[in-house]
Parts: sequence; C-alpha cells; structure tokens
Amino acid sequence: MKRKILDVEVNAFVDFYDVLQGKTPAQVVEAMSYYIEKYAGRDVYFDIVHYGYDGGKELKLRERREENDREFYKRTTEEAKARAKANEDRKTKEAKELLEYERLKKKFEKFEGVTK
Repeated sequence: MKRKILDVEVNAFVDFYDVLQGKTPAQVVEAMSYYIEKYAGRDVYFDIVHYGYDGGKELKLRERREENDREFYKRTTEEAKARAKANEDRKTKEAKELLEYERLKKKFEKFEGVTK
C-alpha cells in the first residue's frame, strides 16, 4: 500500500490581525519571513477559516505531508478490519438469502403439488 498525503493543521496559532492589520506590504513580508524560516522544506500554507454569521475570519497554518509510520499502520489495520467485516457481512447476507430461497422454494413446491 502507498502512504497517503495528509492535509493537517499545524499546531501554531497565527493572529490574522497581527500579521496583516495596518501593516505595509514590506512589514507583512518581514513578518512572513519568520514562517518561511521556521517551516523551510515543509509544504505549509495559510488557510483562512470563516466562522460565524458576522464574517469572522481566522488565519490557520496547514501542512500537506506524508503520513508517518504510526498513522499508516493505524489506517491500514482499520481498512483491513473494515474489509473483513464487509466480507463477513456479505457472507451472512448470502446465507440468509439462501435460507429464504429454500423456505420459499418449499412453500411453492407445496402449492404446485396441490394445484396439479
């Protein structure tokens, strides 16, 4: 199996107003250089999250990364359990349908014998 790319929130709070409010473009670039240095080599991006009915916004840092060994193991074991359960459910359903078929077959064979 291949590892998946996860899109997760970085555990860092970025105040939208501290970064942008009332700042010149040069000041914004200077503030952003901190994030460029801190997260160098990682696929980190900003996400603006809208909340409430009054148009509130929150700036969040998110990262796209490959799942680690623990996450990969957890996901693959859960998928294997789900496949096993689906297979078992399918077999149970087929067994119930076979029993229903046999019951109806006997019932209609009795009717065929009576009507002849």
